[in-house]
Amino acid sequence: MARSAGSPGAAGTLSGVAEEPLLATALGRLRHAVRRSASAHPTLYLPVARRRYPGAVVDGRTQIVIDGFTRSAVTFAVVAFQFAQNDHVRVAHHLHAAGHLIEAARRRVPTLVPVRPPEDTIVSALVREPGVTPRQFLKSYALFYERLVPYRDAFELASFEEVTSDLGTVIERVNHRFGTMFRAFRHDEASVRQVFELIDERARRPPWEPLMGEFLAGSCSLDDYRRERDRIIAEGVRLPPIPEERVQRPSEARRAKGQAARAAYLRPELAALRTRAERAYLRFFGEERSRKR
Repeated sequence: MARSAGSPGAAGTLSGVAEEPLLATALGRLRHAVRRSASAHPTLYLPVARRRYPGAVVDGRTQIVIDGFTRSAVTFAVVAFQFAQNDHVRVAHHLHAAGHLIEAARRRVPTLVPVRPPEDTIVSALVREPGVTPRQFLKSYALFYERLVPYRDAFELASFEEVTSDLGTVIERVNHRFGTMFRAFRHDEASVRQVFELIDERARRPPWEPLMGEFLAGSCSLDDYRRERDRIIAEGVRLPPIPEERVQRPSEARRAKGQAARAAYLRPELAALRTRAERAYLRFFGEERSRKR
C-alpha cells in the first residue's frame, strides 16, 4: 500500500514519523489507489491474486476462509487455527481484500472475518506502512466494509479481542454456524507462545518462506512444517532478523511510533472520513455485537 501525494507536513501525512519524499513514490501511491478499487471486486482482483498467491485464494478445495482488513488479527487467527488443526486443512487467507470475502460468500465457503475498529486498525497500519497516509487508509477501510455489508450474514465475525484472547470459542462458533468440525485452539500460555514464535518466523521471511506458505494454506501440517524447517536449519541456514515494520505482535518500538500515528489519524481535517469509517464498521459489525448481547 502507498500514500497520496503531498508536501511535507501536509494534511494526512505522518508528521513527526517521517517526511516526504521518504514516505512513498508516485508509483507506490498509484499502486495503493488501484488496489483499493480493484480489490473490492472479485472479477478484477482475484485473477491477479491467484497468480501472485496461488495457495491463499479461495477455490474448490478451500475448507475455510480466514481473512479481513489488514491489522485486524488475521495473522494470529490463521496461524493459531492451523496450529490447532495440525493437519491438511485448506485455508484461504491474508488477501485483505473485500473481493476475496465476497467470492467466499458466493461459494458458500465457511468464512471467519476478524474485525477491529477503525482507529486502532489504521493506527497499527500506519506504523506498519508509514508510506500510506491516514486519508488513504480511511478510504480503504470504509470501502472494505461498505462492500461487505450485503454479505455480512455469510460470515462468522469476531472482534480483534475475541480472536487474540479466546480463539477457541470463535472456532466453536464457526463449527456451530457452518456445521464444520475444526479443532478449537487451546488458548493457554504455551500455545500462544508457540503461535507467536511461528508468527515471528514468518515475519523474518526465512529461506523456507514457501514452506511457511504451505503450512498456512494447509498443504502441509504443522508437524510437516517443523520437520522440514529443522532439516533446513540443521544444514546451517540462519534466520534473518525481524524487520521492525513486519513485527506482528506488540513491541515497544511500535507502541512509540503509534503515538505519532494516532495524532496524524486524529487530525481535524479527517473528521468526515473518520465518520464514514466508523459508520461502515458499525453497519458491518455493530449489529452483530448487539445480537450477541
